Amino acid sequence: MSVDKHIFVDNQLVMGIECKNYTENAMLKRILVDFHLLKTLYPNISCYLFQLESQLGGDYSALPETPLGSKPTHSIMSYFESVNLNIVTLLKGERNINQPTHKNFKPLDEQILIKTIKLIENELKIYL
Repeated sequence: MSVDKHIFVDNQLVMGIECKNYTENAMLKRILVDFHLLKTLYPNISCYLFQLESQLGGDYSALPETPLGSKPTHSIMSYFESVNLNIVTLLKGERNINQPTHKNFKPLDEQILIKTIKLIENELKIYL
């Protein structure tokens, strides 16, 4: 029952972050189970998935201001009502399954990085 990054404020776990090169729905199930278990101990934590690329379908790979996601992903997430998973995609475009990520470089848009930093800042500012 763990995620990649645990964010503590005053020795209190306030946020969990799972980091992936890409995510597809089978992987999403595992991520949601891990967060669900973590929230049994820390019910108020914020839950984030940071992915370089997306294979979740919908508009996750289009990098809109507010992604709507996809029906299959929402169906899976509906079974984990305790987990409000925030999905952040950093690279535009659907993952090409025929090319390894390290051989298919995509530019990281500075504005997407700034938006992601501001998202985390806004999430944590209540603890100042």
